[in-house]
Amino acid sequence: MKIKILLIALFIMPFAFSQGSNYASSIGLSGGYAEDGFGVMGTYNYHLNRTRYAQLSVFAAIAEDKGSFNIPYNIFTVQPGYFIRVWEQKNFKKYALNLGGGGIFGYEVINNGNSLLETGAVIDAKSQFIYGVFVGLEGEITLSNDFSLLLKANEYYHVNSDVGNFYPYAGIGLRYFLF
Repeated sequence: MKIKILLIALFIMPFAFSQGSNYASSIGLSGGYAEDGFGVMGTYNYHLNRTRYAQLSVFAAIAEDKGSFNIPYNIFTVQPGYFIRVWEQKNFKKYALNLGGGGIFGYEVINNGNSLLETGAVIDAKSQFIYGVFVGLEGEITLSNDFSLLLKANEYYHVNSDVGNFYPYAGIGLRYFLF
């Protein structure tokens, strides 16, 4: 419960401190493929100017490692990052490509915290706090003044994960510009 409250607080804090002097602020929601399962990501972007923005993301993955045994796991992370626009359509500014990266910290839950599988096998991996870095690529297609279609791909490197060090996410979603 404490982790959920912490994640919600970290996601909402930028709203309290956002100022009207920035270029724009936006929120986004995407869903898609995470290794061995499904992932959902919520983002808040604080645009420093037309080509750069700071991003705070919350990510959750529900997956099942399908090896010799099927082991369910969940990953919940918070990701502060920084993105730069690397390409934009010149004529109508309908398409853009952003590249960024940052840090990652969170928690992974393996087999709902149980060390025994239904088959009686013992899991030597444990649920734990994880940390690392990520690199991300975002494609943006402008739909209107307020909305854009978001194509997102992140590659995570978890330093201490029992699930695996490298963890991909690819999703599609919507971004809404607050002002």
